[in-house]
Order: sequence, then structure tokens, then C-alpha cells
Amino acid sequence: MNYISYFRFLIVAPILMVIVAVILDFAYPFPESVNGYYGQLAVDGFSGLYNAQLLIAVLAFSADFMMFFFVRHSREIWILLITLFYILASLMPELTIMSPLSIVMVQVASLMAGLKISLAYLSPPIRDLF
Repeated sequence: MNYISYFRFLIVAPILMVIVAVILDFAYPFPESVNGYYGQLAVDGFSGLYNAQLLIAVLAFSADFMMFFFVRHSREIWILLITLFYILASLMPELTIMSPLSIVMVQVASLMAGLKISLAYLSPPIRDLF
């Protein structure tokens, strides 16, 4: 079995799924109240927690690419960043409104990310590459 290819698929696929989910949300016909809510947020400015969460998300994607090339300590960096991401998400005052398909895609991407990190720590052919 080619474990490295499977592991790299588990890195790239969730990133692509999240990007597609965001693109789908831009094309989804939300009710006018939702569009008005996000429009008012854009006018008033998003909170500092929202901006910090976006920064942490970009850094987590960077850590994903570090894991793609088996950079030392990238697993720990990724876990730390994802933990910070979810803590900031729970503290963020803005609402997150997503289309049903986007929600499913993000949840499947999260499951794949869990599988990826468990393989990175528990699978000897992958674990030994770090």
C-alpha cells in the first residue's frame, strides 16, 4: 500500500472541501435577512476574534502543507493551531451562517482531518517520516 499517497490525499482533500464550501456559500441564495446581517457586519467591521480566527485558519492551512512535506513538528503545530481555531470560534460574537451542503462538506473535511492526524501519530509508515 502507498501510505504516503493516502496521507497526502487526507491533507489536500479537506483543504479543497473547505474552499469549495466557501465558494458554494457565495453562490447560495440566502434570505435577505442573512445578506443584510453580513452586509451590516461588513459596514461595522468584524470583531478582533473574527480576524484572529481567519489568521489562525490560514496558519493551519500552512501547517497542513508542512505536514504534506513531512516537516518536523508540523503535526504539533497543526494541532495547536486547530485547537486555537476552535477556541476562537466558540468565543466569536458573529454568527456563522452556512448553506446545508457547505455544512456537510466542512464536517466531512473535519472527519478527514481527524483521520489525517491519527495516521500521522499512530501509523508507523507515516509516523516515522516526521
